[in-house]
Amino acid sequence: MLVLLLVPGLAFAQEAPPEPAQAPAGSLTPPPLVGAPDPDVPPPPDVPPEEVPTRTSVTPEALPSVKAAPAKDPVPRVAVEVLGGAAGGVVGATILGSVGYLLGSATVGCDECLVMAVAGAAAGGIIGIPVGTYAGGRFMGGRGRLGPTVAGSMVGWGATFLALTLVNSGGTDAPPAVNAALFILPVVGASAGFELSYGKVLRLEAEQQQAPAPSVRLMPVATYSAKGPHLGLMGSF
Repeated sequence: MLVLLLVPGLAFAQEAPPEPAQAPAGSLTPPPLVGAPDPDVPPPPDVPPEEVPTRTSVTPEALPSVKAAPAKDPVPRVAVEVLGGAAGGVVGATILGSVGYLLGSATVGCDECLVMAVAGAAAGGIIGIPVGTYAGGRFMGGRGRLGPTVAGSMVGWGATFLALTLVNSGGTDAPPAVNAALFILPVVGASAGFELSYGKVLRLEAEQQQAPAPSVRLMPVATYSAKGPHLGLMGSF
C-alpha cells in the first residue's frame, strides 16, 4: 500500500518542459527602402592626351670618339713598319746628307762637299730605317726590340750590296729602277727583326704563364767533422 501511494506522488513531482516562446505575428509590413538622391557632381574635365616625347636624333659627329684597339693581325703592323722604315730612311738621309753637304762646303770646299753629303746620307739611312721601323711597330701595338731591328736592317744592307754586285756584274748594268728597288731590303730586314723579337716576347710570356709550380728537391749531402762523417739531405723549395 505504501508503494502504491508513493508512485503517484513521484509522477506529480515531475515538471513538464517549457515550450519555446513564439513571437507574435506582426500585422504591419516594413516601409520600402528609398535611396538617397544623387548629389550634383560635375562631369570630369576633358584632359588632353599626354604628348609622347620624341627622341632626338644624335649625329655621328656628336658621339664621343672611341680609340680603336691595337690590331692583332700582323699584316697591318708590318705594313706600318715598312712605311715607317722607308720614311725614317728618307728623313735621316735628307737631314744628315744636308748636314754633310754644309759641313763639307764650309771646311773642304765644294770639290769634296758631295762626298760628305753622300756619306751623311748613307749614315742617315742606316740610322733612320731601324728607328722608323721600330717606331711604326710600337705604334701598332708591337713589342719588338730595337736591337734585333737594327740587326735585321744591317743584314738587309748586306743583302742589298750583294744583290747590286750580282745584278751589275757581267759587263751589263741593271736598270736604275732595279737598283733602286734593292734598297727596300734593309727595310724588310728591319721589319723581320722586329717581328721575330716580338714573337720571342710572346713565347716567353706564354711559357711563364704555363710554368709548373715549384717543387721540392732533395739531394744527399756528406760532410766530415771532428766527430766523424755525417750524412744528410739538402732540399730546395
